[in-house]
Amino acid sequence: VLQRNARQRRVMRWLLLSLRLACVALLAFLFARPYWVGFRSSRERPTVAVLIDQSATMELNQDGARLVDRAVRAVQDLLKSDQDNSRFEIAFFDHAVHPLAEGAAAVDERLDVSAAELVELLKAPEVCYGGTDYGAAMEWARDVLAKAPPGPRSLHVFTDLQRSGLAWSEVDSLQDDVVTSLHDLGRSAVNNVAVTEARADRVWLRPNQQTAVHATVYNGGPFSTEELSVVLRLAAGKRTLELRQRVKIEPGAAESLRFDLPLLAEGPWEGKVLVEVDDDLPLDNERYLAIKASKPYQVLLVDGRSAAMPWRSATHFLEASLRLAPPGELDDASSFEPHSVPVTELPSTFERYDVVVLADVGQLAARDARHLALYVEGGGRLLVFGGENVSPQNSAELQAAGLTPGKIKGVYAATDLPLRLQDWDVKHPIFAAFSDPQLGDLHRLAFSTCLDIAPADDAAVLASFRDGRPAFIERKRSKGAVLWFASSCDREWSDWPRSRLYLPLMYQLLGYQTGLTSGGPVRAAVLERAVELPKGARPGLVPGEGYSLVVNASPREAETERCAADEFIDRFGLHEGGDDDAMRPAAAERAALGSEMIESEIWPWAAALILLALLIEGLVANRTTA
Repeated sequence: VLQRNARQRRVMRWLLLSLRLACVALLAFLFARPYWVGFRSSRERPTVAVLIDQSATMELNQDGARLVDRAVRAVQDLLKSDQDNSRFEIAFFDHAVHPLAEGAAAVDERLDVSAAELVELLKAPEVCYGGTDYGAAMEWARDVLAKAPPGPRSLHVFTDLQRSGLAWSEVDSLQDDVVTSLHDLGRSAVNNVAVTEARADRVWLRPNQQTAVHATVYNGGPFSTEELSVVLRLAAGKRTLELRQRVKIEPGAAESLRFDLPLLAEGPWEGKVLVEVDDDLPLDNERYLAIKASKPYQVLLVDGRSAAMPWRSATHFLEASLRLAPPGELDDASSFEPHSVPVTELPSTFERYDVVVLADVGQLAARDARHLALYVEGGGRLLVFGGENVSPQNSAELQAAGLTPGKIKGVYAATDLPLRLQDWDVKHPIFAAFSDPQLGDLHRLAFSTCLDIAPADDAAVLASFRDGRPAFIERKRSKGAVLWFASSCDREWSDWPRSRLYLPLMYQLLGYQTGLTSGGPVRAAVLERAVELPKGARPGLVPGEGYSLVVNASPREAETERCAADEFIDRFGLHEGGDDDAMRPAAAERAALGSEMIESEIWPWAAALILLALLIEGLVANRTTA
């Protein structure tokens, strides 16, 4: 026993010696913290974020080169002069941010891109036409620098300090250790005359009707304009129209003009308002517009119920709401021209119609169902209302052609309480107009009967009744879509044609099907952050599917007034540094912190290990002594 205890005490003494040596080593490691922090910081690669302004005013020339070209050359020099093997994050910005390495998911995926490779990738845009939003650019820089690996962080901004870009959006300040270098490339004086507005009283009208175009011209230069020529040019095919006016504008003032157009023949009239002047920024000397002279949307109403009295037909109230006039007439304010036919007299083709509406249509010939399916697949729109003739058996041809939103199980009749709309997508174009109950409370609509429909997997339920049964169901079909309403559009299953909500809801349904709720046949947009535009959109006329999109530069770009560098720095809470130390102060500050926590700290774990070693050492020492 004495021999065995002696051997155990020798082992415990070696363990005790190791624990005590470990405590001393860990304590020395903790005291060496300032040295290790400075050593680690000196070896970390700096992260440099670079923002290059490519808004419309960067098209200005100075010393024979565009401002954006000068900015790109300055950034290329910055890349070539890098001696610290820095990580560079470069982005162009206007009303949006366009990273140079766009497509990479994270910062770490771009670490292998060398400065030389970035120099080759960095090219100035051919034309600058966007608005200026410094807030969006600073938000991108803040996010990129926040995700950067540990190390010094700095930001370089190359811009003309356009004042109009300061107030577009709010953004949080950059991190305190980010050193910013602001490179001012702007011109002190700019002679600029711009067309800031060009709009028509009516962008969609009937053929041989008249409208007027309003234009606003702004003089942002230091001199008044004498007899400035403002021209409106429109063309529809080979037909052209040109109107001129002359105006005098004082410096810093704007003048509004009105062009009264003659009767316009049918067709899409496209053109622009321009000023004939030679100034420093020709890009904003013109503004695009479009006017469409055409018939209203053509709507085919297919009546599935033959009735002796007109008001008993399934499409009577719907047709009256679309005409907004006595039978045989059409109000000029109506956007739809209805054509009602019985189900037995369907046309052989539906291409001339923008929307086809089936009202209480039961049995449909197989040939007509196929023609209707081809119409929808080609981009046509189909709106279907229920009724007593719509049953699982009668709708077999529609289901075979893929024109039903799912399986029609039968007809459900309410007994105690009427069916009321309960849930709907308030952001959907159909229901967005009713998001405020003061504009119309859809809960007030009551229905006695509806179709019991089990939606297909690829169908979307847009609204449902109080008991959960689908009310509005949409199903996409190739380029087109089918929209079903489970109840009728007449007074057979409800009394909603007498409601004030009948007409606006019908216009929302058909407006959604024709694109009227999205802007109509002529839509306008400006290049600003709040506007959703197709990728790569630039000023001009962009043809869309069933509409024309008129894109113009932001009118704020005509305001070439500049802000002071201090105002820019105060606006975004930046910490400015010189060119020599832009990438170094962060490292020095981090190394000198000493008593403050740093990212990825290991010192608390070392202290915890000392406490644990001391605890075990006390236990081992007690057992060894015993």
